[in-house]
Amino acid sequence: MQDRIYEEALKERKAFLSALQAFHDEDRENSRVSLGIIPESDWPSVLQVVNSAQIEADDNAITGVKGAVRKLARKLGVAGPAFVAWLEMLPNDAYGSVICGGFKIIIDAAVRHKELCEEVLGALGDIPEAIKDSAFSFSQYKSEELDKRVATLYTTITETLNSMLAFYRERAPGRHMRAARNAFKSVVKGPNYGQRIKADIEKVKDCASSVKQEADRCLHRRLGEVKDAQEYQTLQAAHIRRLGTEGLNLQQKIYADLKYRMRCQELEWSQKNSALHSELKDLKRAITPKPVRKNGPSLRKVIQLMGSSTDQAIEDLEDVLREGQQFPPRQQTQASLFMDSQKLQSWLTSPYSSALLAHGSSGDDKVSALSFVASLLVQSLQSSEDAAVLYSFCGLHTDAYRDSLANAPGMIQGIIAQLLRMEQHNFDLEFIDRRFIQLLESGNLEALSNLLEGLTQQLSPTTTLFFIIDGISFYETKDRLEDTCYSMSRLLGMVENAKFVMKILVSSPGASAHVSKGFHHSQIYWLPDVDPEEDGAFDHNVNVFRNQAESDARESQLGLMRSDSEWYEGL
Repeated sequence: MQDRIYEEALKERKAFLSALQAFHDEDRENSRVSLGIIPESDWPSVLQVVNSAQIEADDNAITGVKGAVRKLARKLGVAGPAFVAWLEMLPNDAYGSVICGGFKIIIDAAVRHKELCEEVLGALGDIPEAIKDSAFSFSQYKSEELDKRVATLYTTITETLNSMLAFYRERAPGRHMRAARNAFKSVVKGPNYGQRIKADIEKVKDCASSVKQEADRCLHRRLGEVKDAQEYQTLQAAHIRRLGTEGLNLQQKIYADLKYRMRCQELEWSQKNSALHSELKDLKRAITPKPVRKNGPSLRKVIQLMGSSTDQAIEDLEDVLREGQQFPPRQQTQASLFMDSQKLQSWLTSPYSSALLAHGSSGDDKVSALSFVASLLVQSLQSSEDAAVLYSFCGLHTDAYRDSLANAPGMIQGIIAQLLRMEQHNFDLEFIDRRFIQLLESGNLEALSNLLEGLTQQLSPTTTLFFIIDGISFYETKDRLEDTCYSMSRLLGMVENAKFVMKILVSSPGASAHVSKGFHHSQIYWLPDVDPEEDGAFDHNVNVFRNQAESDARESQLGLMRSDSEWYEGL
């Protein structure tokens, strides 16, 4: 069914892909963008091309180009999350990669043909804005008609980009620049210059509006179904209450008595099992030999070397939770969106080691909506006997002059201090010699990373270890960048090569420019922006979130028993 719906879109995609390849081959000597459409072209790569163009324009003070690129960057920054969310509605990544590849090639061509830059980049910026202005309801409830309209919108956008590309292909070297400029203006700027590109952009807006209408209808239909089900359940409950105990026949009374007796027996079994479990724990504690002092520094000595205290980590967690309780409706809604996102749930409940990077939409908030969700997740995991969680809120440690933890080494030190203070683990520190201690005292990042890796390797194979790093973009400044990239590469390497389940969640209040390169695009979540006027409230609490996670984890384990291969899809 989906193949039939996207038949026209697939034809246009292939035609545009061929046009891109032809243009790239003809313009190979001048192009500064690698085509690499299918495996490489995604939205972050488009933003990188825009960023490179902006740097070049600033450095060379190119008249006209500088303003046009900045205007495009603003448009893509505002409309980008909505555009990415729309790309995720397409059947697979190949569709979106062609669109992103077209953006990259056309932006590069426009910057090189300086006199045409304003018109081209202005038209490109209108496309994501049309998606954002339509304010889709990105719901999991879809219809065949919605798929058709999404396919039509994709075809229209591809045709518009192909039209822009065709203009450059037809512009032979040596053609009079003024004639070319006037020709392009005639197709871009509407009634005074012609209708072609204006009509294309208007068609994109109309298609986007059409998608919004059907998406809203899908959501309303689903809400109606839920409401009908609730009403039916209410009527059934009222009917049962009206019957009362007087209407029960003999068989129902016997069954009710049997059920009552079974419940009593289950309660008695539960009490006996709890008592037996307590006795076994006491016995295990009594017969477990006390740890023998081995060579190497004492645990207290290593903790002192880290220069961090558990109290500091607890204070950071409490500060984030306290500030999150005061969030305005916009941030409350964003926190709910992240909590309900499929990527977070898949990352949390997957029985395999995994990594997730979450990008927010507010680049300078030291405590963002993502920070609040991270703090709730830490609270939930801390209450689990089978999980260990190590965390860092980078946004609370940014003053390098007053705070020794305000960098990547300080972040790793804080994580190690938390790990060493876990009472249930008896770490062997014999591998730490005098030379190692000297490196730790100097804050050597490689030594700190080696220490963290050596300690995690001593954890029980049944333990699930979580790393939660919030606000990483605050450590992407010029003076911290090298250490930040090194520490994140070590953490990701530990997760990838772990012999037990190890997971890492990294969040950034805005788009991460450097750390994101260590994640596959399927491991990156973009938090949608919301209307500041929109009324919303964060309706999650720690217990609800924990219960949902445990329920999902149990379902995941049952799924593994049915088929291992079916469950490795999340990340």
